[in-house]
Amino acid sequence: MKKVLGNLIGDELSYSGSIHDVISPVTGMVTDKVYIVPKDEVSKALRQLPARPRTLLVSEVLQFLDRLKEQLRIHKDLFYEKTYLETGFIARDSIEVVDSAIEFLNDFEVYIHDKAFNGYTVKHSYSPGSEREIRITDRPFRYVAAVVPQNASLTLGITIIASALYSGARVILRPSLQCASTGAALAELIIKSQPPEWSVMVINSMADDFLDACFDSDKVDLIHYIGSNRYAMPVFSKAFNSGKQCLLDGNGNGFLYLDDTFPVEEGVRIITSAATRFNGETCTSVNGVLIKDTVYNEVREALVESFKNLRVGHPLEPEVNVGPLFSVEHAMSLHEAILETKGRILCGGHANSAYFSPAIAEGVGISDSLVREGIFGPVLWMQKVNEDSVWEWLRANRFPLSDTILSHDRDLIQLFAGNSKAARICVNQDPSIESMFEPWGGYPPSGSNPVSLWIEKYRQIYQLDGKLREIVMLRDA
Repeated sequence: MKKVLGNLIGDELSYSGSIHDVISPVTGMVTDKVYIVPKDEVSKALRQLPARPRTLLVSEVLQFLDRLKEQLRIHKDLFYEKTYLETGFIARDSIEVVDSAIEFLNDFEVYIHDKAFNGYTVKHSYSPGSEREIRITDRPFRYVAAVVPQNASLTLGITIIASALYSGARVILRPSLQCASTGAALAELIIKSQPPEWSVMVINSMADDFLDACFDSDKVDLIHYIGSNRYAMPVFSKAFNSGKQCLLDGNGNGFLYLDDTFPVEEGVRIITSAATRFNGETCTSVNGVLIKDTVYNEVREALVESFKNLRVGHPLEPEVNVGPLFSVEHAMSLHEAILETKGRILCGGHANSAYFSPAIAEGVGISDSLVREGIFGPVLWMQKVNEDSVWEWLRANRFPLSDTILSHDRDLIQLFAGNSKAARICVNQDPSIESMFEPWGGYPPSGSNPVSLWIEKYRQIYQLDGKLREIVMLRDA
């Protein structure tokens, strides 16, 4: 009989609640059983948190993260296995997920020393004799409640824990239930790594139960929701009504423009990768391709051929390019979305259990949901454009998190960056390749600006106004 995995509550593992089966899209079988914590138990755990937690020393945080890195390195094979079984990502992508988390922890100290927030001073009046000043500074939130999605549960969990603790905040993390066994395994590694007291909790729970308990808690200051745009605004509304600050990171709808100055073969390679890496299930995956009319036919033929050559199958088979999606329902939803589009299906679009053949559509309408809102999976639409019509298509995007241009025309690249509404512009590279260190933000904005560093997200920026030279401000070094 399988051991039921627990949760990290307080400073110890807890084994209670209802039992949840983690079902792999790869095998269709139960891979693990985990305890799901009900709302009243989450609320109870939050009540036990110190109302005024002590200041975390940077040195103890870095030492904990170093121990966590070593634990993750020791158990990386376990996390490789859990990643491919939970997500369906092929072996190469699953290995990248775990290795990038280890690399992030290894280089985190270098990163924070390079990017620390220093604040600044503004004169209250620039007339002679004024002694009053305004100092822009920051303070940590006490407790941050974070909800992370199934496509990046481990990497985002690690990023949030490291960044929040360094910023002086504590973390209550809710993994995706699709990745609940990864969350439970991470909880066990955190305990082994001896974190500062009351600094991290990892709780597998129903999203509504978890969030409602956090909304009700007088100790949680910040809600960080990362997931589907469909649920983002209800989370924001409830956070606002409960007096919490809220960061939202929704899914993106990535557009790419290819002109006639960029080599077709290289462009097709980048587009294919950008639409299908991690099974097309990242926020920066390319969903739509705008192709200059002078090279459209050539690119169209090569891109369809490239997609037809992609092999769909078991993630561990060496020749497989695309594994199963998160569930049978996910694959069927993509199949139905493809059938509903006004465009022509040039290849793919077939669902078999959780497996889905990468698809290309042509002739879609600018007002189609596929264009305006995107799709989460290996589906691509393409459109012939000239330089005047590109901007109309870019403006149609409701969720412009990341846009890409493939061009060697410098003036056009600048024009593209100026006309795109995206928070992230990628130039002549695969946009689906992301760094765990890069600032996050986009649609909706996250942090103090649409794009912000992770170590700044969990500190509240405020101003001090007055005779500041009379104030002694102490900051933990």
